[in-house]
Amino acid sequence: MLSYLITNARVVDPVSGRDGPGSVGIAGNKIDGVYSPSAPLPTAAETIDAGGGVLVPGFIDIHAHSDNDIPCAEKLLAMGVTTAVSGNCGFSPVDFDAFFAEFAKTGYPIHQLELAGHCALREAAGQSDVRQGASASQIAIMKDLAAKAYAAGAAGLSLGLEYVPGAPPGEALELARTAADAGLFIAIHGRYRGPDDLDSLREALDLSVLTGAPLIYSHLVYMYTGEALRRALEIIREYREKKARIGVDSGMYTAFATFAGAAVFDEQFFQDEEEYRKLRAASGKYAGQILDRAKYRELRANYPLDILIYDPGAGDDVYAAYALEDVMVSTDCGKYPAGQGHPQGAATYPCFFRRLVRERKQLSLIEAAKRCTLLPARAAGLAAKGRLEAGMDADITILDWERLREHADFPGSGDPGAPPEGVSHVFVNGVWSIKNGNRVRGVYAGTAIKGTPGASILP
Repeated sequence: MLSYLITNARVVDPVSGRDGPGSVGIAGNKIDGVYSPSAPLPTAAETIDAGGGVLVPGFIDIHAHSDNDIPCAEKLLAMGVTTAVSGNCGFSPVDFDAFFAEFAKTGYPIHQLELAGHCALREAAGQSDVRQGASASQIAIMKDLAAKAYAAGAAGLSLGLEYVPGAPPGEALELARTAADAGLFIAIHGRYRGPDDLDSLREALDLSVLTGAPLIYSHLVYMYTGEALRRALEIIREYREKKARIGVDSGMYTAFATFAGAAVFDEQFFQDEEEYRKLRAASGKYAGQILDRAKYRELRANYPLDILIYDPGAGDDVYAAYALEDVMVSTDCGKYPAGQGHPQGAATYPCFFRRLVRERKQLSLIEAAKRCTLLPARAAGLAAKGRLEAGMDADITILDWERLREHADFPGSGDPGAPPEGVSHVFVNGVWSIKNGNRVRGVYAGTAIKGTPGASILP
């Protein structure tokens, strides 16, 4: 007997291309089968009427900063995310045995993979000056720490070169080789030298060419706008023609968030007073306020860990980014106090489906689902996720298509953590975690997923 039988669903499977009525059975933590409307249905302990809702594999967030933070994972789950890849942009734990032990002790709402971060390894090796390169002995320590992280279960390496502008290309290459040698993938947040700099993109993509490792380039729209974005897409295609294994992720916002002391907010990048007014404090004493030069300088000097949001005001770039046929959806979700932060962690997926599928019709529903499920599953090496087939993991999201919409907004304008509506049901590991739009309290069905050498599949 099945654990659950979900009937009256619009089944959308990015592998088979199926988009039509059907039913899905769950047995334990696996999908038992996908049944056509005319097929006889097995018996189940509980039958769920999906009410015609869209049934898809659970979403896989390829770029998050959940890092065992339960409130962040709850926001992701509320959008239908069942798996997150965390430890991005170079920021991660260093002791992965302790990290996984914490996960097991507290439980977690969703599945999580964790990358080993260059910035964290750098500091652990004794190089805390982000504007200086690491010494040969420090690089050796970093490589040893990375190898230990992989052995403990880290899924790959993350680089955040924007945050360590003093790290030379050779330092990044040495770390990238550790991931390649372990058969794991690399995620990279590239350098920032200005909005039109494409050499930093080439530097990032060269790591895949030089090491042979699969590489995910992070934050496409955050890094490039306008004509530079168009050229970036051309460069990515050029590298793929050279057989480089390149994946790309992007979100639904051009406004990005990071801490006030980050190099990307160095004063040299602000040309006039009006540029400062593109900054909004997302946390701390000025949370929700638009900044001026004086407040900017105060936060940089005295509150460098407060989060700022910079909005270049180029909203159409989001749609241009998804013109690349396999750009994956990501949230960049992170840890914030209640009522503070960036709305991307609570709004990205409903916003993506509402705007690109339902309103603009830029993507078909099945193509959009693929970018949230099958493509990130392949990139992260998750062979049993992102698919609706017998024997696959029972991570399932059901959407009330007409009601699906986001409610989170920027601080000062609304609640950045407000949950969406229209996410009717979510199963994580075969466990009913969202039921009729409500969180099932006390359920923490997520697992810590360890890296699998050679499993990442990228174009």
